[in-house]
Amino acid sequence: MDVTNVEQAKIAEEAGAVAVMALERVPADIRRDGGVARMSDPAMIAEIKKAVSIPVMAKARIGHFVEAQIIEALKIDYIDESEVLTPADEEWPHRQDPLSIRSSAAPATSVRRCGGSPKGRR
Repeated sequence: MDVTNVEQAKIAEEAGAVAVMALERVPADIRRDGGVARMSDPAMIAEIKKAVSIPVMAKARIGHFVEAQIIEALKIDYIDESEVLTPADEEWPHRQDPLSIRSSAAPATSVRRCGGSPKGRR
């Protein structure tokens, strides 16, 4: 379930969601408004992760290895290298280097699972 803050994440968990996707805004709205849809604020992602016991996912732009590394460093549960975000590189959109976790861009539509889920994560 997509959430934009801790309160929504807690509501989702209490309602039975098995995971949440941390987003600042809907990527399609950002692009429609002429903005660049990037990964969400790492502080917001970390706050959501700390607040719930279910897995937390976050989006990174396909091919933007730094965004993926930042999310990986947060020890997030899954990274969605997403085509709904603004491409990092129009000519070479897919990453050439592997992360230590699986992602939606490697190789097909799988999702990167970060290592070491913290206590109580399903």
